[in-house]
Amino acid sequence: MHQRQRQVFDRSPVEKLYDKHARDILRYIHRYIFSNEDTDDLLVEVFLAAIQSPTLPKLSMEEQFAWLQRVARNKVVDYQRRVTRYPEVALDEMLDSPFDADLITPEKAIVEREEVELLRAHLSVLPELQQQVLQLRFEDGLRTKEIASRLHKSDGAIRSLLLRSLNLLRDLYSTNGKERING
Repeated sequence: MHQRQRQVFDRSPVEKLYDKHARDILRYIHRYIFSNEDTDDLLVEVFLAAIQSPTLPKLSMEEQFAWLQRVARNKVVDYQRRVTRYPEVALDEMLDSPFDADLITPEKAIVEREEVELLRAHLSVLPELQQQVLQLRFEDGLRTKEIASRLHKSDGAIRSLLLRSLNLLRDLYSTNGKERING
């Protein structure tokens, strides 16, 4: 068990890519998007796509960087489309919609509850700091700089921890998630 746990915490190739190219990718994104928080979010999305890509490890270092740049460009374009097409609406306003009852069927509710249970099970395996960072980012909606301030850590450390946490969750889903769903 201890050896398996140690293997999970080894640095992944994506983390190495992050350390090497995150600054350049962030600079590229920031050229087109002026909000620091949004650029940070898009950077996380780029490296989340890298984590999920089955082909990225097969590419050469130059091709990997080009792949990251292409994904960053696509994320910037998607962001700009989203911002121009859809005005921001506060989440509270959406939750008060009279159409909410029509959106959730009993089947969807059961599936959603099972997914939440599976996520909670996977989260409980993570170290407490990783759980806290994921909660602050995705449940509380805080930006990486806000999380860094709360936890008295650097923004880069929080981004790296967030990336490692998501990578570990992905590994847990790919190994344990299938067993639980099938079993």
